[in-house]
Amino acid sequence: MTHKGTVTLPRAILVFLDGTVCDMRHRIPLQGTDEFFSDETILKDTPTAGSVAMMSELAEYFYLFYIGARPHDYVSITKKWLALSGFPDGDVYLGKTQYERMEIVKNLKGSYGFVAGIGDRWDDNELHLELGCQSFILKEWEPNWEMVRKYLR
Repeated sequence: MTHKGTVTLPRAILVFLDGTVCDMRHRIPLQGTDEFFSDETILKDTPTAGSVAMMSELAEYFYLFYIGARPHDYVSITKKWLALSGFPDGDVYLGKTQYERMEIVKNLKGSYGFVAGIGDRWDDNELHLELGCQSFILKEWEPNWEMVRKYLR
């Protein structure tokens, strides 16, 4: 759609997985082992309180991009967990390092109009700044979805 020579990009939100919408604390003792990212262990993760309802609300207005600090090989099991947990559709991007996640964001930047980024760690803010969007840094595993709702609705 164009208006006076400008292009309107689809509106989107970048949502961080672990700690924001995914409570994976049961896996922390397994960090550094093969079990940490096993399909069976990931499928035992639980949604953070209110995250499925909030993402469903946001999906009515925005395209969702889920991003995580996981190796790229785990995109399929992450999509399966999101679907089984009741999250609305959205693209899933994984990058184990901050550099990899920054490259993902740089590649997405021109194709969507990012309205906000939602994460739980201060370095998530760096990705939101790259996108030039509003940044929500929520308490890890206990996000305050009312604050997000207040500013995005």
